[in-house]
Amino acid sequence: MANDNNNNLMDAGAIVLSAIIISAIGMLFYNLLPMYVGIAQDSKGLDNSQVGFISAAFFLGFNLVTLWAFYWIRKWNWRWVTLVATPIAALGLYASTLTDSYQILLVSTAVSGGAFAAMYGIGTTILSDTSNPARWYGLKIAAEAILGAILLLILPISTIASYGFNGMIVVMLISIALLSPLLFLLPARGNKNREQEGREHLHVDQASQNINHMAIWSALIGTLIVFSGISAVWAFLERLGNSVAFDPGSIGILLAAALVFATAGSLGAAAIGKSFGNIRPFLLSLGVMATGLIFLADSSTMISYSIGCCLFALAFGVCMPFAIAEVAELDIDGRYVILSVPAIGTGAMLGPAMAGLLYSGESADQLLGWVAVSMVISAGLMWNAQRHKYR
Repeated sequence: MANDNNNNLMDAGAIVLSAIIISAIGMLFYNLLPMYVGIAQDSKGLDNSQVGFISAAFFLGFNLVTLWAFYWIRKWNWRWVTLVATPIAALGLYASTLTDSYQILLVSTAVSGGAFAAMYGIGTTILSDTSNPARWYGLKIAAEAILGAILLLILPISTIASYGFNGMIVVMLISIALLSPLLFLLPARGNKNREQEGREHLHVDQASQNINHMAIWSALIGTLIVFSGISAVWAFLERLGNSVAFDPGSIGILLAAALVFATAGSLGAAAIGKSFGNIRPFLLSLGVMATGLIFLADSSTMISYSIGCCLFALAFGVCMPFAIAEVAELDIDGRYVILSVPAIGTGAMLGPAMAGLLYSGESADQLLGWVAVSMVISAGLMWNAQRHKYR
């Protein structure tokens, strides 16, 4: 729910900063997913299917909590939720270092995923209450990518080399601890909470009557589909390079560089803000993403592989802020924007699963073709949301 009031309290710098930080913490695991999967498999002796279920367990917890958040996000005190969720997320990660039991690992990962989801959902909802959601969503995704890029650069040459999986988790916990003090700047609730109180006093829910459900569900499904395609490519970028026998160290550096490009894209989205609406920048970013797929399809050389990775990441950084901003703009009620979080989480689950089925290890054509189709479908859904924005 974008609020155009010049006196919007949610535009305060401290509140925006705290929302961006809590979102960066909430997406910490996803941004490290390619490295996490590989290190967990090597350290704990897991097979491919077990590793896949670990990722699925995380996002199962992630999605269940954010679906539930539709009912509590505008009722509960955000500070108290954060105070509970942050230690639960940390304890879930830490528990994964204490056991080799696969079943306990799945449970602890799911619990941690739910806690991270609560934090990410609060950040997303706060920024939807600002006057320019696209701008702050761009900065939010940039912050998430910067944190991921720093850790992707540091982890391989420091803790993972010496301490393996446990070292990686410890660095993640330290990152959370260092960022957590800024969470005390979070507001207890948002603008929409106050508006709802007034409506309840009058026994009128005019906003819910005005919501165009076709438009908002079209935007939500479009967000899910485009992110499933993005996740499919992101989860297997390392495997694509490995299949052509590129140097593992070079691939790691390139993954970090790709996150830098994603950051640049998100900062570009922040600079654009509401200037051109949400749909036109979103569609343009899909065109850049398609160009990246073409280079990845012919990644026989490190140059083409690098160009493909960086173009894809750049477009990813641009398209997601505008996708979520479109949902926020359509969300008069103020609760539907939280559903963009399970949409992203579901996409993050489905994408790698589909990639695993379509990627043979010898050819990525089927995988990249499916991602291209998902982009076309997402473009159609977002265009449909724009057309049906007003009844």
